[in-house]
Parts: sequence; C-alpha cells; structure tokens
Amino acid sequence: MTAMDCDVRELDTASVYTLLTGSVVPRPIAWLSTQDLLGVANLAPFSFFTVAGLNPPMLAVTILKKPDGSDKDSLANIRATGEFVVNIANQELVEEMNQSCAAYPAEVDEFDLSGLEKVRSKLVKAPGVARSPVRYECTLHACLDLGHGVGGSTLVLGEVRQVYVADALYQDGRVDLQALHAIGKLAGDAYSLVHEDFSLARP
Repeated sequence: MTAMDCDVRELDTASVYTLLTGSVVPRPIAWLSTQDLLGVANLAPFSFFTVAGLNPPMLAVTILKKPDGSDKDSLANIRATGEFVVNIANQELVEEMNQSCAAYPAEVDEFDLSGLEKVRSKLVKAPGVARSPVRYECTLHACLDLGHGVGGSTLVLGEVRQVYVADALYQDGRVDLQALHAIGKLAGDAYSLVHEDFSLARP
C-alpha cells in the first residue's frame, strides 16, 4: 500500500471531495428548511456544518454550488429572505432526510414529498420539521462565496435566534446524547450512529 502525499492542485475536484468527505468524519447534518418569497418551503440536508460562535450564537453551513455554478434552492431562499431553520435529523428521520436531498425543482415542497409535517417557527417565517428533536431558528449574518465553478461553495453564517429541544432530550440543562440518536455523514452513501461516547478530562 502506497501513502498518498501530493499537492491538491494536482487533483481534480472529485478526488478532493472524496478525500475530504472520507476523512473529515463523522460530520453533523444541517437539515435546512427555508421558504421563498412566495411562501414555497424547501428542505435539504447539508453535511458541511458546525458551530461557529457563542456570543452571539452562530451556526456555519457550507452549501456547494449546483454543477452549473448557480445557487441551490436553499441558498437562494436564504439570500432572499435572510432566514432559515436548522433541523437536527436523527436516526428516526433518516429516511425522510435522505428523500429530501434529491435535486427537485424550486417550486417543489420537499416537506410534501417526504411526508413531513411542518411546524410554525417562533421568530422566522421558514417552517421547521415538526418531528425534529432539535431546531435552531436563524437569521442570516453573512454569506461568503468560496471559489467558483465546479466545487465552488458559499459559507452561510446564521445567528441563532430561537432554539427548540424536545422534552425527552433536555435533561439537567443538557441535551441527552443517547436519547438524541444522532447521525453523522461519512463518505458516499454511508452514515454513522452515535451509540456510545467517552470522557477525557482536559489538562
């Protein structure tokens, strides 16, 4: 077996994608619900997702461009309305989450296609996924375009305005990880489940 050690400029975009998504694992999934200016809802999962700040609370989601270089529907809606909801998808919702990731036309409501009930958000117009155990209502802080063409992306920074955590998950001021049944994205079509964790005191 030969080690891989090369300048990424020598690799095509597909190879870079395979390397990054195959080794930066598991990645949490931001199941974004948005709404366009006509009130049509959109729902799609994105695995380039993490916490970006605490004061104010910020979430970061990176959305790759379509193959033709245009914005995906989620990003177009965020740019137009300045709002979105990050729904956490767990093991119980993985089939519906996967159904919503297909490239449907902008006028298609993925809630309907996936058989998911909407829930009215408290502070933003975009609906949330009623069955999602954790929902973050966000307003747009900034969009940062990264690169261009195939593989180009936009980093979306959203300020968290409202948080919903299901009663069964919220214990002593914390989210119960075992009750959450969190999933993570691996390479290709693979996912992971959080079945166990361990603790290690910081020095």
